[in-house]
Amino acid sequence: VGARPAAATARMSAIFDFSSLVTVLLLFICTCTYVRAMRATIFDAAAADEDVAASADPHRAALARRRGVRGLCWKAARVGERLSPYVAVALVAMAGHVVLFA
Repeated sequence: VGARPAAATARMSAIFDFSSLVTVLLLFICTCTYVRAMRATIFDAAAADEDVAASADPHRAALARRRGVRGLCWKAARVGERLSPYVAVALVAMAGHVVLFA
């Protein structure tokens, strides 16, 4: 009577569970924003290729600096800085969801 199937008790990864995915994404945005606030140049790396840095196209040079994990963190920090009221509302909503439904 009290037995549950094994599939019902299995924990899903944060990738497959939507609320966990949103929580991880919000925590990533907040962490990157905090780290960038503490050390403003941490995600702004110099251009790896001197040819790109010396080119006349500043847009191409900016894109060359924002690739890979460092670029992803820079973009997340930018979202946290520019959309901070929306991120704050999403965090409060996510906290309410975790308290009420988890």
